[in-house]
Order: sequence, then structure tokens, then C-alpha cells
Amino acid sequence: MSSIQYDPEILYVQKLYFFLYLATISILIALIIIVYVDLRSGLYSLAVGFGLSYIGMVMKKNFNPPGKRLSAQRMAHTISQDSSPLSIAGFASQLYYYFHEPTQAISILEKFLSSQDPLLCMTLGDILLKEGKPMRALYILRDNPHALVDPLLLATQGRVLIQINKIPEAVKMFERSIHLAKQNKFPKSSNNWITQKILTVSYLANIHHSLADCYIMLNDFHLAKKHYRSGNYRVFDVSLWRHCPSVQLDSTKNHKNTK
Repeated sequence: MSSIQYDPEILYVQKLYFFLYLATISILIALIIIVYVDLRSGLYSLAVGFGLSYIGMVMKKNFNPPGKRLSAQRMAHTISQDSSPLSIAGFASQLYYYFHEPTQAISILEKFLSSQDPLLCMTLGDILLKEGKPMRALYILRDNPHALVDPLLLATQGRVLIQINKIPEAVKMFERSIHLAKQNKFPKSSNNWITQKILTVSYLANIHHSLADCYIMLNDFHLAKKHYRSGNYRVFDVSLWRHCPSVQLDSTKNHKNTK
């Protein structure tokens, strides 16, 4: 079964839950060893188990989804019970990423776009961007009344602006997104508390990384490194860390030395 290419924020949530699953097994094994052997051996087992759990999370690159038939049944049941923006956005995302039906996904999101919900608008804008329609995505995003106050709408506009090579404007979008994200909880959803917290940190890290990419394009490597670090220290998994390209840094040093 082929795996889905998830966005980094969703992948990070899955990887962390995978780590927690492995760590829980490690804790249970350590408790058994403490009871039947001794405390020292149990603690040693726990440390090794945590280490192996972390390595397992880092090495895990993707996750196989359930069968398409089961997913379709779940989608139909969820939509019939709950027609909230979160469910509709999730439904459209599954159509796009899992069933590879971009036309249907876009059509569903456009149908509910009049609700002016930021999550629906962001999901539509993101899909349009991935489908190579950045100008249409930008028009829809900017037409939303929350365009300049919602962190995710701002960040999505930033990614669109990068695509159409308007880097200074993209920087402003990302900086405003980070500023507002620190004041408000986002993304607003009905997920459980743990998932909500992980998503918030993951989205903020991704915005810092995107802003760093912009500064690379503007040849401001000092700020690029700063935002790469800001994104990295929010991410527990080192495999998702980003760094300033060494080629760019070397060329900058050589340029300064020739002056």
C-alpha cells in the first residue's frame, strides 16, 4: 500500500504519537523489570527504551493509511454526523491527498466558502497552490475577512507570494503570522488537547522555516539562520530540522573576503 505525502505539520503529529506509543511500551517493560528484577536494571531498560523510541521516530518517514474503502466509510459517517468547517476541510483534504480527486476537493470547499471560515479558506488556498493556481489561491485568501488576522491564512498567503516571486511581501505575511500566533491559539479545531498543542507548535515551526527560506532568497543569511533555529527548537524530531544552506554561507564569506 502506498503512503500519503503529508504536510510536515501533520507528519510531525503522527511521528510524535508514534514516539509516545513506543515510549509507552518501554515504560511497561521497565516496570516489569523493576518488579521482577531490580530498580537499577529497570531504569537502565527505560533509558534504552526511550533512546530506541526516539531513533524509531526519527527514522519513520511516512505512515500507511487505512484501506480506501474503510476511509470512505469513515468520511461518509463523519460528514453525516458533523458538517462543521473542520469536518468539511478534513473531508476535502482526504479527497485531495488520499483519493487524488483535486476537482472534487476544490468543488466541495468552494461550495462552503461563503461561510468565510478561515480553515476552509486556508485548505482551499493550499490545494489551489499545490495545483499550480497561485493567483486564484491568492484572490480567495485575500477575499476572506480574516485574511490579515488569522495566522494560518497569513502563512498560506506567504507561501503563495513566494510562488509568484513576491518575497518582501511574503516576509511581511510570515512575520505578521508569527506575531499573531504568539497571541492566539491556532489552528482552532476540535482536536484533543495534545493534538491541538502539537499542531500549534508544528505550524509555528513551519512558519519560521518558511520565513527563513524568504531571507535566503533575499540574501539575508543572518536572519535566515535565526529563523531556522527558532523553527528547529520547537521541533522534537531532529529529522524535521532545517538549516541554512552551507553553499550560500560559503559564497557569502568569500564575497566578504574579496572586498
